[in-house]
Amino acid sequence: MKMSGLLSRRTNDLAGVVGTVRQIKPGSPVPRRLGTKDIAVLDLNRAPAEIARALVESEVAAVVHTPRDEEGMLPRAAFRILAESTIPVIEDADLSDVADGTRVRIDDGVVYSVKSQGEIASGREVDSATLLTEVDTAESGYVESALAHLANATEFLSLEHPLLLDGEGLPSIDVDFTDRHVVVVTGDESSRAQLAEIKPFIREYRPLLVGVGTGAEFLRSVRLTADLVVATPTDVSDEVLTDGAVLVVPADRDGRAEGLEKITELGLGATTFPAAANARDMALLLAYHGGAEMIVVTGDDRGLENAFRSSSAPSSTMVDTAVSSRLIHAAACATLYRSRGAGLGLALVVLAALVAVVVVVLARDAAQDLLIWAVETWNSFALWVQGLLR
Repeated sequence: MKMSGLLSRRTNDLAGVVGTVRQIKPGSPVPRRLGTKDIAVLDLNRAPAEIARALVESEVAAVVHTPRDEEGMLPRAAFRILAESTIPVIEDADLSDVADGTRVRIDDGVVYSVKSQGEIASGREVDSATLLTEVDTAESGYVESALAHLANATEFLSLEHPLLLDGEGLPSIDVDFTDRHVVVVTGDESSRAQLAEIKPFIREYRPLLVGVGTGAEFLRSVRLTADLVVATPTDVSDEVLTDGAVLVVPADRDGRAEGLEKITELGLGATTFPAAANARDMALLLAYHGGAEMIVVTGDDRGLENAFRSSSAPSSTMVDTAVSSRLIHAAACATLYRSRGAGLGLALVVLAALVAVVVVVLARDAAQDLLIWAVETWNSFALWVQGLLR
């Protein structure tokens, strides 16, 4: 769709749409003051229909689609809603790192800084017909990917159902998961930030820590020692291997495992785990069939946006289903602790107020009944805080 003159915002007679960047992060509400002088920057693959409708109602100057790296279009309703509007849609222009509030000019898909007039990013403007065609193609591709993924997942189930259902074939290792909380840290880049967010959970519950591949390196980088490492030895450093963790090396179903020479050179012992699963799935199965009470896993979420990508292992679909009764994603765990943190902050404010009251009462030698009230209030407060910490 060619940018119309009615939507143009010219600066020094330069062509194109001029507006203020408004970054809309996945899961966040639409900014309240969006208008005709704003350019919405968001990942439409993760934008619900209500977000797109709000953008259309606000008559924003343009929408810039910023998907995750190397990710194609998903058949979301947001694309169809925008295609039916007159709002210009720009693809392939990466503005994800452009600060909110930055003034930019967009002309024929190229984004310029209003301040410096320099080019920030280059993309392409798509018209309604092209956008609708792309969504139709994405829908077909998405369904085909899902069918192929589920076919592979079913094949994995046919091979490994004894392992999934009953833990048959699990190696015997010197780690007691019984009734323990477990944190499985994967090698996904998102694990770094998630690990920092669940630090309060780790401090409180002292869970068993499992490093999967380079996830063991992430643990070590924040001065946490893994109790179990599930990894190909050549994928991790000597320091990780010699930290004292129990080592499990993934192997093919026929028993072949890579990197065992490194284990021998370091004079260490390791256990192989023959299965058609990947290292992440092996770690989850070890914890689940070992009797773990709860398993927190870091890494990319496996929602429908990510489930059928080429990088998503079909084995993980079945393994996550098998352990679902005890599995929680690190992002959800972090949300719980942020909520608790807010409650504890309020508790501290109340505590300070009660201490002030008691000090005043004692200093002025007030009536005995007022002092009794303060003590009773303190007891109630203490019980409340105990409830927060359970």
